Amino acid sequence: MNRILKKWVALAALLLLSAGTVCGQPFLRLPAIVGDHMVLQADTVVALHGWADPNARVTVTPSWGEPVTVRVGYDTKWEVKLKTPAASSKAHSIAFQSSRKVSQTVKDVLIGQVWLCSGQSNMNWSAANGIVDMKQELTGKLNPQIRLFTVTKNSSPYPAEDCVGRWEVCDAESALYFSAVGYFFGKRLAEELRQPVGLVNSSWGGTPVEVWTPASAMKKNPQMVDAWKKHSKYNRGWDIGSLYNAMIVPLLRTTFAGAIWYQGESNKENAALYGEEFRLMIESWRKAFHQTLPFYFVQIAPHARTEGGITGALVREQQARVAATVPETGMVVISDLVDDVTNIHPAYKKGVGDRLAGWALGEVYGKKDHKYRHATFRSAEFKRNQVIVAFDYAEGGLVCPDGAIVGLEVCDASMRFVPAQGMIDERSGALVAWSKGVSRPVAVRYCFSDGAIGNLFDAAGLPVAPFRSDADNAAAPVRLPDDAVSRMEVTARGDGFEVRSFTEGAKIFLNRVYPLTMVPARFAGFEMLVHNAGSNLELPCSVTASAAGRIYLIARRNSITAADLRGWKRERNSEVRYSTRDKNNPGILDIYYKEVKAGEQVELPTTKDFAGITLLAAKIGYTNPNPKAEVAKTASAPVSRMLVTARGEGYEVRSFGVGVKPFLNRVYPLSMVPERFVGFKMLAHEAGQKLGQRCTVTAGSDGRIYLVARRNKYTAADLKGWTREPDSEVRYTTHDKSKPGILDIYYKEVKSGDRVSLPVTDDFAGMTLIAAEIEYEK
Repeated sequence: MNRILKKWVALAALLLLSAGTVCGQPFLRLPAIVGDHMVLQADTVVALHGWADPNARVTVTPSWGEPVTVRVGYDTKWEVKLKTPAASSKAHSIAFQSSRKVSQTVKDVLIGQVWLCSGQSNMNWSAANGIVDMKQELTGKLNPQIRLFTVTKNSSPYPAEDCVGRWEVCDAESALYFSAVGYFFGKRLAEELRQPVGLVNSSWGGTPVEVWTPASAMKKNPQMVDAWKKHSKYNRGWDIGSLYNAMIVPLLRTTFAGAIWYQGESNKENAALYGEEFRLMIESWRKAFHQTLPFYFVQIAPHARTEGGITGALVREQQARVAATVPETGMVVISDLVDDVTNIHPAYKKGVGDRLAGWALGEVYGKKDHKYRHATFRSAEFKRNQVIVAFDYAEGGLVCPDGAIVGLEVCDASMRFVPAQGMIDERSGALVAWSKGVSRPVAVRYCFSDGAIGNLFDAAGLPVAPFRSDADNAAAPVRLPDDAVSRMEVTARGDGFEVRSFTEGAKIFLNRVYPLTMVPARFAGFEMLVHNAGSNLELPCSVTASAAGRIYLIARRNSITAADLRGWKRERNSEVRYSTRDKNNPGILDIYYKEVKAGEQVELPTTKDFAGITLLAAKIGYTNPNPKAEVAKTASAPVSRMLVTARGEGYEVRSFGVGVKPFLNRVYPLSMVPERFVGFKMLAHEAGQKLGQRCTVTAGSDGRIYLVARRNKYTAADLKGWTREPDSEVRYTTHDKSKPGILDIYYKEVKSGDRVSLPVTDDFAGMTLIAAEIEYEK
């Protein structure tokens, strides 16, 4: 009934507006989002719009700049663009004057950061709904530089031109009914940026993602439409896109710094499609706003009234996949912030808002002095009765403050999961899981149920994200938008460069042994044009685009490069890391881009920064105009993925991967493996001098036989006839963590059926066979 009443009120207002025009009374109207106490996004161009008499002239005069005049269209609509100044606490005004002698002035306008807050009830709930820490917040002094706007709940079958709401100065009265998550997010931004913050809350409890997505986009996917109809009993009378039409469309001309989102509980019944639907919503919003909105969201909290359900876990899995695959997004995990899993509305929101703000501060504002990425599952290795789990973003290792790790499960081939024990390997940082009743585990899960609250954290105190390794049962990957990354080929011309693969383990400088340790997944398989590192190189390089799209480069973001990178935009969520001599201080870079047309030539910026400027592209055709100066290169053929048969005493076949021990008599795990060899097998053996282990290897096809060995005085003569594989450094951890063991991969060309004896050496690390598949015979 309330929704029907609101529609009649909106219709009556429209009729009154039309009557004024027909009767000849001049008018000038502003949308709800433009009003006293508003915040405009700093240092950009913003659009202000409204309605006035057809063919009239409207002049907009900001207190910080020159007036702008525009003629009103015959549909009564007008719009102007204004350049905003830098953020400050100074209050401004904006005067609107019609040539029909009608005027308005918007007062107390601040310039700062404007964010959109959306989702369902956990975004919408406030102190008035009983949020404990928000009620406590209202007893103290609130920041008047924070401004609040709540879009009144409404739905519409058609795109609406305006919404209902008003800007308010943040105080105990206005904050009482405002989104608690949004408030705490904005509070941290305001404190750390020391800027005004405007928060626009457009959320509604119980809403599924479909109602926030444009119908025109979703109805192109019959599977999504069919699922919507199937679950119509959960949709409470809404239709696809109805809240987008009424509560997002009226905001489309507003310039936002980004958006935060907390939703997903109402999509448990169609969890399998949630990732694709969520991605579609994000991309549709970005298209409609004409900007790539940074989009940070909350993984739904543990919630269950009975045991055994996994619909919530499936939604969390889909959310994690969106965060991993959709550019410029980030996800926060809040399993540790839940005090009662039977309550779908956790009573505390400060931690949620703070963690969302951590993403914004790190990615949008470049403040990386805090950890905001949660440790996430990378891989699982199954060894006898144990599972060894490795993680990404687990700098400093994992901790379990409660002693016994909870939420772990393993299963054998029956796929019946049972509770498991776990421990953290202090040497490798990996999680080791096992169960007495499972002799050969094939899968592992952590907190993969609706109400599971784990107790695994990273060194910064952030909870480890829930996961499962059984990929065959996992949800389908979220499709990456076709235009997310420009996969064009470029040609580059300059002295002193070399093309290398942009993968973890590859060395990013010609004159340093600093390997890449973190690469954005969406750029996997790209190539980079590496160069020497140093503060006075300033190597010139011309790059030509083969198609329209983006040219990318890698650089550090600091005071030195700030001026050098003018005209280049920073790619969101694009942090790149490499190891340095100081393991506690990795090198941190970002990816930048420039839009180009086919055939356009661009000069890479030059800089005096130590890390220089590194070209990045899907494929790089490199020409050195001065061949004498060209860096010497070793030709590298594609990796041979052959089956080999090995015969010898004292060996064991193991996976060739990070965390796996290459020696039978040492607990030294591999810490770095070239990506192109990931998934290979190795023939592990004992370590020690003068072992003299012998092994005969037979090739299953034409190609290369590989071995891993140290390059030193012991092996120099032993490796005659073997060629070192370029960019193939392998590392393992030793008792002295500051001095890892460093190995290289060597190869020998063979034909099918060739039999090769592995070299014998007195070196401690010996000779280790690696191959795509190894059949071992004692």
